[in-house]
Amino acid sequence: MELEISKILSVYAACLSTIVFVWSVQRAIPRYKVDLIFGVTGEGDDFDHGIFVSVKKPSPHTVHLANIQLLYPLRKESVWRKLAHGFKYRRIPRAVDWCHSALNLYEVEDGCPVALEPGKSHEVFIPHEVLEEVLESASERRIRAVVQDQLWRNKYSKSFDYPVYQGDQEATT
Repeated sequence: MELEISKILSVYAACLSTIVFVWSVQRAIPRYKVDLIFGVTGEGDDFDHGIFVSVKKPSPHTVHLANIQLLYPLRKESVWRKLAHGFKYRRIPRAVDWCHSALNLYEVEDGCPVALEPGKSHEVFIPHEVLEEVLESASERRIRAVVQDQLWRNKYSKSFDYPVYQGDQEATT
């Protein structure tokens, strides 16, 4: 009976130490989240609509952001091109067939470089006019954002379907 109890305790200790190790490794990696949110900004009667790129930092480590870029689809995504890219470069193809567009090309300040402290966030507003200019050469009216930290690690947002503004439709008809 004593032998079985010692075996059970050793298995319990091994499982517990493995769980603590995985938890410690997970907490040691700095994490942040990138979201695109439709929004309006302005003062008084002067309002402008567009998209906010929001970078949120829930983990307990500071992340140093280097730049923020917009992505738009250059052509229709192909599964074969993604597979070929994955085999050729040996990495997960997250932005195949998406064109990167720096915000400073459109005179939008991204506020980078910035150090994001734990529990803080950073927002950049991209006005409607800039989005329309970016989406002129896009194959679809979708947009994404990518945030790069100073160690060149990229974090991508989910795809955002940017709607056609009703004022633009009335002006063209």
